[in-house]
Amino acid sequence: MGLFQPSIPPLPPGIDLAGQTVVVTGATSGIGLAVAKRIVKLHASNVIFAVRDTVKGEALKASFLADPEIRSANPKGTIKVMQLNMETYESVKTFASEFMRRFGELHVLLLNAGGMSHQREMVSSGHEKAIQVNYLSNVMLLLELLPLLESTADKAGKRSRVTWTGSRSYRKTSLNINTPFSKGILNHFDHAESIPLFTRYADSKLLGLLFLRELANRYGHDKVIINSFCPNTVDTGMATSMPFYLRIPAAAIMKVKGRSPDEATSIVLNAAFVAGEETHGTLLEDCTVVPLSMFVQSDEGAKVQSQLWNETMSEIGKYMQLPAWIARLD
Repeated sequence: MGLFQPSIPPLPPGIDLAGQTVVVTGATSGIGLAVAKRIVKLHASNVIFAVRDTVKGEALKASFLADPEIRSANPKGTIKVMQLNMETYESVKTFASEFMRRFGELHVLLLNAGGMSHQREMVSSGHEKAIQVNYLSNVMLLLELLPLLESTADKAGKRSRVTWTGSRSYRKTSLNINTPFSKGILNHFDHAESIPLFTRYADSKLLGLLFLRELANRYGHDKVIINSFCPNTVDTGMATSMPFYLRIPAAAIMKVKGRSPDEATSIVLNAAFVAGEETHGTLLEDCTVVPLSMFVQSDEGAKVQSQLWNETMSEIGKYMQLPAWIARLD
């Protein structure tokens, strides 16, 4: 990766989200905040901030409503704040149930919530935090809301969309060195204590990509296009959660080459509203589908992908009724 990032191609003119309901997870900071603002300006009828801290979410909503530029661009649009804590399955399920009770449509789901923890942490589900927040809870939310996305596509006469914040860092996964087939992939990440900070994040992003690839093998794009994107290096403030000795070099890298969240929004919007069916089940790096890593394309990667799917469906199936098309585990 070079010192400077390539320019971002402009979006096509005329993107208008009037009449659409859009959910943005992790909307109170970083890319989520920037893209939420842009979606409101593109005339979305309903924008839902799905956030852990609803006080912060309500403050953000108030600032949007007080912004003359936003009010002028979308005077009839509504913004709702709903709680979503990706650390727990219970919160994901509660959010999905409440959302479906309050809203009859969902055109676009932006799975942006995630994070990088500076140490290994376990959450109430018994899973390691990065795997729970960045992977498992996103899978559950997608599957919970998929029927509504499908019915919305039927009513609207055009496909609904899901896009998930990924990362090209998946290429640096620890699975390049050690593939834990026998003990189970999720179990491996729950108990491995020696995985470095950045590698643990990369592992969580690899799991998301493998899930999407297997999903695309089993679920077509007739009603819902589901993809992922990596906006490259973006100064989202994530470095503030790093250990002190890493903050200074991380801040220096961001200053030299980091995109602002506002700049990154065009990449998000391309994945969510422009990219076609050829992106279903894959990752866009910036705005382009590029060849995936040798590990993902290898026989071993395919075996991990299949095993991960089965393990994930077994896990998620403990907490929700899986869609009918997930008929059996291989």
